[in-house]
Amino acid sequence: MQKAKINAGELAALMLLFEMGTSVVVGVGMQAKQDAPLAILIGMASGLLLFLIYDSLYRRHGNLSLVGWLQAGFGRPLGGLAAMLYMLYFFYIAARVMRDFGALLLSSILPLTPMAAVHLVMVLPVMYACLLGIETIGRVGEIFLSIVVFLGVLSLLLLIASNVLQWENLLPPLEHGWKPVLKTAFPLTTTFPFGELVVFTMLLPCLNHPRLARKTGLTVILISGFALSSIITLNISVLSLYGAENTTFPLLRTLGKIRLGEFIERLEVIAIVTLIIGGFFKITIFLYASIMGFTELFHIRKRRRELTLCLGALLFLYSLLMTDSFIKHIEVGLKIVPLYLHLPFQVVLPLLLLALTWVRGRVQAQGR
Repeated sequence: MQKAKINAGELAALMLLFEMGTSVVVGVGMQAKQDAPLAILIGMASGLLLFLIYDSLYRRHGNLSLVGWLQAGFGRPLGGLAAMLYMLYFFYIAARVMRDFGALLLSSILPLTPMAAVHLVMVLPVMYACLLGIETIGRVGEIFLSIVVFLGVLSLLLLIASNVLQWENLLPPLEHGWKPVLKTAFPLTTTFPFGELVVFTMLLPCLNHPRLARKTGLTVILISGFALSSIITLNISVLSLYGAENTTFPLLRTLGKIRLGEFIERLEVIAIVTLIIGGFFKITIFLYASIMGFTELFHIRKRRRELTLCLGALLFLYSLLMTDSFIKHIEVGLKIVPLYLHLPFQVVLPLLLLALTWVRGRVQAQGR
């Protein structure tokens, strides 16, 4: 059981920043073309079901984290192996987000800067935040969430004032039927970003009022789902379908269309600031969960500082070496990661664990 505690507001802030993360800037769901907003909403509905599974496991196992759930459900040897794989999964996704972050900055404002320098600037505050602990991360998250919300509202007002919204770009709806929408929703928009909330199964024991976990998680998924769907709608209406689906970072180009007089323009910086904030918290949460998992799994609480520094250094190196091109990085993220990593860790193993827990509970009840 973790001693550090956060309240429901801090948890909600971290979840919202985590969900928006890189998904705000990249074109989530564009495989469904002009029906991408609908694919996101379907993915959101699936995400609600997934979080209900995580919350059910949390309620059944008291104040245990994911590591404790796995060991209780599968036994210590097999459960320990599953927990190890989960921690490696969290670490890998943190590295992928780091690479996304570096690619955006290099392609937008720092074209002549070495990628290693960009990654180093991000990984150092991430490591420092992990050393400070979840209570500090939660308090800072509330502050930065207000900044992200302000920037989002400001961007919407400026887009409307710039008269660049062309709603006809969203027509015709369901031009190719439901198949592309459902294929995009399962597994793409279901697993990214909604299913990634599985990482919070490591942080739920930190909540000071456990009964608020379900309400907080479901509310965050609803808010982030409708927000992401709205952002993709704006991207398509401003850039056209062709422009939105053939741009690596469509929000960057969308905000670049803002023109008010001769003095308000080139507001891509809003998208960059949003990515920096969201990316920082997403990487931090994934890395922190991985650190806490390894600490609990190997009983090395007194060595958490050394473990944090070690994993932070490995994160920096691996994010640089994980792929030789950003195009390949995106291809792996769309075709391999959802099927072979997200689905097993976000859906299959939690469902199997919940089934085992339910059966075991029934057997124990009948034994009495």
